Amino acid sequence: MKTVFFGAIGVALCWYFLTVDWSALHGVTFRPGLLALALVVALAFRYLGVVVWRLVLRQLGADALPPLPVLADIYAKAWLARYIPGTLPWIAGKVYLAAEHGIAKTKLAVSSVVEAGAQVVGVGALSLALLALDGRIADVAPFIRVVAVVGALALACVMLPPVFNRMIHLGARLVRRDIQVSVSWRGVGSPVALYAVGAVVSGLSYVAFSHAIITNLTWGDTAYLIGAFGLAGVVGMLTPLVPSGLGTRDSAQLLLLLVILPVPEAALLVLASRVWSALVDVVFWAVAAVHRSASKP
Repeated sequence: MKTVFFGAIGVALCWYFLTVDWSALHGVTFRPGLLALALVVALAFRYLGVVVWRLVLRQLGADALPPLPVLADIYAKAWLARYIPGTLPWIAGKVYLAAEHGIAKTKLAVSSVVEAGAQVVGVGALSLALLALDGRIADVAPFIRVVAVVGALALACVMLPPVFNRMIHLGARLVRRDIQVSVSWRGVGSPVALYAVGAVVSGLSYVAFSHAIITNLTWGDTAYLIGAFGLAGVVGMLTPLVPSGLGTRDSAQLLLLLVILPVPEAALLVLASRVWSALVDVVFWAVAAVHRSASKP
């Protein structure tokens, strides 16, 4: 099963990179220092996801958890499964790989859904707040804001503990299984708050990356860029049938970047950030694998 899972990830990543118009990136120069900074900050955001997942698992009563390097390695591998169309491979990957360490599959499944939902709500709320401070967006892409608001509000309602727990129990009845797992207000609020902070971390990595390749960007647009990249990411997550939000995230990014950049530079930044995000995901997996190997006694 592992061979099939990792093989599917490999095929999906290859297809993802094959869809890139590499000729459009020919001759692009970048500032190495800012690129290195962007990489470090981007990896910090991905490790924040591991911390949030671990926190949710503990709040669900999973006490005997493997060390953080092991969880990070599992999370990084499952994170790459986002390039397989659909949300299921990402969640199923975490459940399958972590279950080998004695964690109950029901708690793994619930924790994965809570973590993903917290990411959408936390990042979406912070991004929308930042963009709301800039009136220019209303003239360019108001419908993107509407889609993100509707999606985030719908998910926020679903994640209310009484609603979420009811859905879990209904699902358990449908599959005729006894699932004694429920989430608390703290179990939802903590990961949402952490991901709101994470939106700034992730956004700053994209800001550094943007300045690394676009020379005429101003640092005064930092808050807008954080909101734009965060909101585009939320739009991508709300369209789970495409790998890693391919197309939907890019379109949202382009429309939002047109507020502060000319069309050629906005299009270049969208394409470059798409490649950059995938490369960072691969580096995250490599770092997590090395970290896990080095931590073995």
